[in-house]
Amino acid sequence: MGRTRYAGFTLVEMLVVIAIIAILASIFLVGLRGFREGAYDSRRASDVRNVQNYLELYYNKTRSYPNVNTWMALQQALVNAQIGVTSIPHDPQSQGGTDVARDYLYGVSADQQQYVLRAQLSTDSQLLQDDADGTQHGVDCSDGASRYYCIAF
Repeated sequence: MGRTRYAGFTLVEMLVVIAIIAILASIFLVGLRGFREGAYDSRRASDVRNVQNYLELYYNKTRSYPNVNTWMALQQALVNAQIGVTSIPHDPQSQGGTDVARDYLYGVSADQQQYVLRAQLSTDSQLLQDDADGTQHGVDCSDGASRYYCIAF
């Protein structure tokens, strides 16, 4: 009877394969991060436009914009106005609106005829070239390192 050979891998071969897979996975995840941040920024721009539409519905009903100073109070005002709004979006990285520092901002003029909406972007986006800048109705809209994207109306 001859020797039986087992078809298997040595420990060294397994470690080499695991190391190669780990290196490829880390390269993939680093590259994916930029795409994820860009997707978050696209969602932020879309969210701000949706809230802008809700505000116009509110204005058409009341002839003024909500006189509130927090995002949660804005949501409550829009829901209470019975214009078909049940909630407003929160920043995708604010853990469902619990991270107030990361969430969107709303500011309104003293006469309630103008407003500003602000989102903080993750990347230097083209959106920053076409937005409102400076301080608008008490909301800082400077681009700089903070990357604030603002819509003023």
